[in-house]
Amino acid sequence: MAMIRPTELIARRCVGLLGSRVSGPRWTGRTLSWVDTERSVLQLGRMTPLGPRHIATLVLDGRVVAAVPATGGWVVGGDPVFLRQDGRAVALDLPACDGLWCDPAGRLWLGTDHGLHRVDLGGRVQTVLDGPTAALAWSPDTRTLYRVSDGGLAAHDFDLANGTAGRARPLVSSARGVAVDTDGFAWVAGGNTVRRVDHTGVAYTIVRLEGAPALDCCFAGPTLLITSADGAVHSCAPGTTGAPSVRWTGPHRRGKTGAPAFP
Repeated sequence: MAMIRPTELIARRCVGLLGSRVSGPRWTGRTLSWVDTERSVLQLGRMTPLGPRHIATLVLDGRVVAAVPATGGWVVGGDPVFLRQDGRAVALDLPACDGLWCDPAGRLWLGTDHGLHRVDLGGRVQTVLDGPTAALAWSPDTRTLYRVSDGGLAAHDFDLANGTAGRARPLVSSARGVAVDTDGFAWVAGGNTVRRVDHTGVAYTIVRLEGAPALDCCFAGPTLLITSADGAVHSCAPGTTGAPSVRWTGPHRRGKTGAPAFP
């Protein structure tokens, strides 16, 4: 059987994303957002031909670990709040978390030390998988959930209608973050690289960073943004693209989250 020789690329340090400790970049197709966990702020930007550019800073009280775009603003955690576009923060009745994601159906997902939890569109919080979660991503056909945990990157069969995940299929033994391109390949951050792997874990592309280890990655169209352990962001053009982040629309009725009415 012939061995696959991965394409190798170099990611360069990106100066357009401001922050002392940048984490969790998300791209909606128009707006780029990321958090500075050291300064407890949400940063906003946009993509330009010269790369990402900062346009606004929103300051929050409390611990800030991640932000998910939502209709009319953002959901921000550790202690989850709905941050409106005018800068007003409204507390949400949700567990404190270390990670936030939104699935293709528009449901919010929370990662804690004890498990991965789904917030149903009716507002109820359900535990789906045990243990801490460092990163989540879904395949373009929504049938696979990629999860980074202490055991590395695993793939789970995913039922979008019910928001349930099947047994883990280990793909990469060491990982810190993951993104998925429009062709269905997973991009796995870990060590000083981000690797593009198929459904068996075989690497087709290796993006190398100069300096600190890679922590997470995100597509902003044809640009791959990579956060590193020193708080910086690196970027490259890997020759493929990723879909924009799904916005959380909030619960369909007032439920456990006590979420505000969105404009």
